[in-house]
Amino acid sequence: MVDVGGQDNKVIRVDAAGRRSDFKMNRKCSAGTGAFLEEIALRLDLPLAALEPLARSAGEAVRLSSFCTVFAKTEILSHLRAGVPVERVVRGAFVSVVERVVEMDPLEGEVVLTGGVVAHNPTIAALLGARLGREVLVPAHPQHTGALGAALSAARLTTA
Repeated sequence: MVDVGGQDNKVIRVDAAGRRSDFKMNRKCSAGTGAFLEEIALRLDLPLAALEPLARSAGEAVRLSSFCTVFAKTEILSHLRAGVPVERVVRGAFVSVVERVVEMDPLEGEVVLTGGVVAHNPTIAALLGARLGREVLVPAHPQHTGALGAALSAARLTTA
C-alpha cells in the first residue's frame, strides 16, 4: 500500500494475513506530498482544486528536475517564462509526486494507492500505473483508508 498524504508518503507492505511486514516513510521533507502540490498551486496562483483538471488535460509533462519544493518553485517560474503551458507544469508536478514515491520503494506486486492527495488527484494513480506498467488499485474513498484501518485494529483489540 502507498499512502500519499499532506505531509508525508508511506509505503506499507503487508503479508498474506494482512499484517504489516515493512514500513517506509519519507522523513526528509514534504516534496512529493500534498504540501508540495499546495506550494505548486500557490506558485501558479491557482486554487488547489484546479490542479487535477489541468494535469489531466496535459498531453505531456514538463520535467521538473528538483524534488525540493523550494527549488521546484523556482524551476517552475523558469518553465513559465520559457512559455511552457501551465498544464504541462502541473502534470510535471504530479509526475514528481510519483517519482518521489517510486524512489522510496520499487513497489513490486499489487499496489494499492490511498490518501487524500489521491482522492482529489486521481491522475496521480494513472501516472503511477503508467510508471509501473500495471494497474494501481484505488479504493472508493482513498482518503478514509487509514481511518478505516485504525477502526478495524481498535475493533480487534476490544474483542480479543
